[in-house]
Amino acid sequence: MQIVSNTSPLIWLAKIGKLDLLKDLFGEVFISEESYKEAVEKGLEEGFSDALIIKDACDQGWIKVKLLDEKQVMVCQNIMRHSFELHAGETHAIVLARNLGKDALLLMDDSSGRAFAETWGLKVKGVLYVLMTALRKKLLDKAEANEAVLTLVRRGFRIEPKFLARIIEEIEKTSIQ
Repeated sequence: MQIVSNTSPLIWLAKIGKLDLLKDLFGEVFISEESYKEAVEKGLEEGFSDALIIKDACDQGWIKVKLLDEKQVMVCQNIMRHSFELHAGETHAIVLARNLGKDALLLMDDSSGRAFAETWGLKVKGVLYVLMTALRKKLLDKAEANEAVLTLVRRGFRIEPKFLARIIEEIEKTSIQ
C-alpha cells in the first residue's frame, strides 16, 4: 500500500516527536511539492522546529516529494475553484493519492478535505489512526499512545471531547500480546 500525507499529519506527528512512526509503519510516505512547501519551507521561514524534523525525514529519503504534472495541477486548480474550503496542499495530496492508485492511503485530518477525498473513492485516515496503528503493532505502549494523544490536544489539535474520550478508552482496551 502506498501512503500519501497531507501537511497536517506530518506537522502534528513532528510536534509530538512521533514522525518516525510513519517510517516504522509504512516504510515510505509520499507528499506533494505543495505539502513540502507548507510543512518545510514555510515552517522554516516561521521558525517552527517541526519543519526541521520533516525536512530531515525528506533528506533521509523516506518521505518522498512527488511533483504533479501540468494536467494534475489543473485538476487541483479546478477543485479549488469549486470547493472554497479546500486549499492547494489538500487538493495536491488528494490528486497525488488518486493517481497512485486505488490501494493508496491518504493521511489527512481536515474534515472537508477528507470528505472530498472519500467522494473520489480514496481511503482516508488521520494522525489518530497512525497512533492507534502504532499501538496495535507494539510501536507504542498504552502509556505512550495515551500521552501522544493528550499532547496533541495540549498543542492545539482539535478533537471533539466525546471522540477524545472514545480514543482514550480504545487505548485502554487495546490488548497488546
